[in-house]
Amino acid sequence: MKKVLYILAVCLPFAFAGCSYEKDLDIDLNGGKGLEFVHFESPTYAWLVTADDKSYDFEVVVGCTQEHETDVTYNISIGDNTTGVEGKDFSIPVKSVTIKAGEYIGTIPVKVLYDTTGEGFDTELLLSVDEGLINDAYGDATLITVKSDKITIDWNWLEGKWTALDQSGGDPYVMTITKVDETHATFNNIWGMESDMEGTVDFTTRTVAFKGPINLGALYGGSLMCAHYNETTKEYDDGEFFATMSPLGITITGMGYYLSGGGYDGYDFGTDTTVLTR
Repeated sequence: MKKVLYILAVCLPFAFAGCSYEKDLDIDLNGGKGLEFVHFESPTYAWLVTADDKSYDFEVVVGCTQEHETDVTYNISIGDNTTGVEGKDFSIPVKSVTIKAGEYIGTIPVKVLYDTTGEGFDTELLLSVDEGLINDAYGDATLITVKSDKITIDWNWLEGKWTALDQSGGDPYVMTITKVDETHATFNNIWGMESDMEGTVDFTTRTVAFKGPINLGALYGGSLMCAHYNETTKEYDDGEFFATMSPLGITITGMGYYLSGGGYDGYDFGTDTTVLTR
């Protein structure tokens, strides 16, 4: 059986710029009639609320793969994975989403109350739709993770095990961060290879600076190196690349990796971004 994966999350962020579900999308498996699905834009959201925010109003997007001649409304409920308290940490004025006639998306307003967010909470929203409208690739739920800048980012926050995910693909893995001294930390298991990178920690700027190239170990007869990737020269150099720390987690950006030795000297493995969460 041919499995169809309908990528709603790719289209929806551009919906207001003119993107719509085209009639010739490659999901046509039932005699030329498009399949109808209703689901959230994303299975997860991550929101950071800060004291400088002027507004704590957010929107969760719901889309339908087929337009209707009249408005359609779907009910929303709060799921069991919710750790926040409705009315205290967050509020949802209307427990439904309406998609207007001839349109493909609707939004659910969610208000986050900064003064009561503390260190953060989760809110799970469930769509009440017929089973036949659910695409198994997306399900009928989305989990909103809210974090606040009230979280103190220090060694107690930084050290320990993190769930890492490389944005270029692959499965999540565990990365461990260990304090070396007051200004340095080791990041173990980069790309799930049990290799180490040591960086300079600055809690004032909330960054960890790595100076490349860093030898991450043997691979294919050579050494896998990690270094700063210069977007101007399109080459690797000895510049710094950084991990940025926020209440939502850690993002390592600006790093590239290549093979040195073993007949592959300088072979470009490309650049990557790794996101660490707890």
